[in-house]
Amino acid sequence: MPRCADVSCGRWRPEVLAPRWASGIRFNGRWYCSRTCVEHAARAGLDTPAVPAAPAVALPPLKLGVLLRHLGVISEADLNRALESQRQTGLRLGAELQRLGLVPAEPIVRALAAQGGVSYLPAFDIGRVTRGPAWLPADTVRALGVVPFEVDEARKTLRVVCSAPVPRTAMRALLKLTGWSAEAYLIEDELLQQSLRAYRPVHATAQIGEAITVAGVAAAAARVADTALAGRALTMKSARCDRYTWVRLEGPSHVSDLLVSRAPERINARRSV
Repeated sequence: MPRCADVSCGRWRPEVLAPRWASGIRFNGRWYCSRTCVEHAARAGLDTPAVPAAPAVALPPLKLGVLLRHLGVISEADLNRALESQRQTGLRLGAELQRLGLVPAEPIVRALAAQGGVSYLPAFDIGRVTRGPAWLPADTVRALGVVPFEVDEARKTLRVVCSAPVPRTAMRALLKLTGWSAEAYLIEDELLQQSLRAYRPVHATAQIGEAITVAGVAAAAARVADTALAGRALTMKSARCDRYTWVRLEGPSHVSDLLVSRAPERINARRSV
């Protein structure tokens, strides 16, 4: 009879013929005697700092202004004017150039794509995002900032649209939690916002739940424990994104996502100093 996997507990696992309420919970392949012990394990797992994937060795990307000058779509004088104006508005250079009417959107997206080493789409049909994968809830897509518009089943690849800068952490999280890689295409910011609003997974079933946003690791661990208690078996995987920790929960017949916001914890930490 193994003990509870929570080292602070150590309770012995009951016999096979014990009643269901005493049979414990399987969490990440290990046996825990109670919801409380699962919550401890989930908290420990979510508190563990994520080790970022090693970036590929590459030359530093050229600055956007240099690329636009190279493409011949802007003069040195116009670039200097935009840089001076940018100090007042705080906008990104591409947005400032468009605000001043110096450069249209298409060459800016093309230059940003070259800067990020990805492809770009000068035009995009928003209707293409209405056929998203069923296992990626709309709220998860919005949190990641990448919108699937085409699925390559053979290569296990999602073709996604995004805006600059390319959300590399979100793409790595997608691969880690789902096993699908993302092939990114840059589009204009406004087109991306429209795509995020339009995205709806197709063929959604009762086995795929909506993503739930919670504030902080403690609230996430409690939600994980409740889910594990309901199903008596659960696997948790997590990955850090820019503004969230994305947690995927997989039970015997149900998959759901938690989006854990870290902002409240940072605010509390500053107040306690």
